[in-house]
Amino acid sequence: MTKPQPIRMCISCRSRKAQSSLLRLKLDAKEMIAYDGKGRSVYLCDKCIKNQKKMRGIIKRFGLDEERFLKLLQELTDNG
Repeated sequence: MTKPQPIRMCISCRSRKAQSSLLRLKLDAKEMIAYDGKGRSVYLCDKCIKNQKKMRGIIKRFGLDEERFLKLLQELTDNG
């Protein structure tokens, strides 16, 4: 018998999905970074990552540098 997948919530659209299908990030000193295994994290789904309006909302909500955040998302989605 297999263990059920943990369910997590996207911070943008608030949909609940399997943890493995979401991108995990961490807010560190007003900068969003890839989760490094320490501290609290947030999750984003693929649908929200591709939606420019939702990404602008996340950038405004957390006071992020838009260019750096979008570059990070691009790198993580290309590698993942």
